[in-house]
Amino acid sequence: MSLNRPAATLLGAVAMVTLGGLPLADAYRAIDLNVIVFLLGLLLMVEHLEVAGFFALTGRWLVRRARTPRRLLVAVVVVSGLLSAFFVNDTVCLVLTPILLSAIASLRVRPLPYLLALAMGSNAGSGLTFTGNPQNMLIGVWSRIGFARFSLHMLPVAVGALAVTAAALLLIYRRDLPDQFPPHDELLEPLGNHPPDRPLIIKSLLLFGAMVVAWLAGASLPLAAIAAGALMLALAQRDPAPVLARIQWSLLLFFAALFVVMRGLDWSGYLAPLEEAAASAVVHGGPVAAAGAISGAMLILSNLISNVPAVLLWQGIVPALPHPEFAWEVLAMSATLAGNLLLIGSMANLIVAERAEAEGVTIGFGEYARAGVPVTVVSIAWGVVVLVVGAAG
Repeated sequence: MSLNRPAATLLGAVAMVTLGGLPLADAYRAIDLNVIVFLLGLLLMVEHLEVAGFFALTGRWLVRRARTPRRLLVAVVVVSGLLSAFFVNDTVCLVLTPILLSAIASLRVRPLPYLLALAMGSNAGSGLTFTGNPQNMLIGVWSRIGFARFSLHMLPVAVGALAVTAAALLLIYRRDLPDQFPPHDELLEPLGNHPPDRPLIIKSLLLFGAMVVAWLAGASLPLAAIAAGALMLALAQRDPAPVLARIQWSLLLFFAALFVVMRGLDWSGYLAPLEEAAASAVVHGGPVAAAGAISGAMLILSNLISNVPAVLLWQGIVPALPHPEFAWEVLAMSATLAGNLLLIGSMANLIVAERAEAEGVTIGFGEYARAGVPVTVVSIAWGVVVLVVGAAG
């Protein structure tokens, strides 16, 4: 039917009401406006940074300072992970993929390892904060865990996952990474056709920093985000139309429709056996068994129905568990790192693959899995160990 994810989800939401019998009033109540407002505020901040040229400037700085192919690969993993932790992994992959492809074409090395480094690094790093990816945003709003507390617990998980990603890619693609770059021309300048707007970059980063400080001080996630986004529109001192046009409104539609679809499933009663089985598996085991059960379920569900719907399935389960904060953190960790398993595991992967395909570079399903499977298994195992030890302490 040629439907993308937002359109298909909207169709499903409408079908829940018109065919499934979900009352329209219940469909309206299913939409979590805290999540929608949080995401909108964050997107306003990120789009100002993109329009100002912050990401292009960062990409150019990264490529010019990586002196060897191996250093460049590690730098792509680390920088994409750090950027994704604060600016949403999907956006980071969207803006950095063409920049990276342009640089790789100039440097005359095989692009595949670096594209995988971008996708996997952004997934791994995005688990550090509530702003790193959509599923973490859901958990941030629902769990009421403090921004600083969550990030502190996730710091060793994210650092370890980034290290595992870089080490695995260096090992798997060692034959494609020579000691030095082949003789090459000057870097092609799609890296920066438009000069960066440095005053706007400074304003955006300062306001983004103020937003993070507000979160660290305990401010409401959606309120601080939308306040910063609205203030950014005023402080930018430019026509807001280009920024508003770049907002991923389809992502907001996807979330709103998905809330209705999941409410319909819950209303139908089909989720009750799944919820009971999941709760039983977690409650009747210790921390290791609980973390293993949640991580195993998320590893399968995230690659079967995508990580955001998979997290939505746990919305009613986790608050009733004996240690909900621990369960939320394991859920966030496993849903994020499971995105590295297969090419279809996260939207960030698909964005990189689609943008690379448009430039004539194909990322095969098997080629991705060759690196994704070991990276994911080791990363999730590391995450389970870190969170279990942290809970015991």
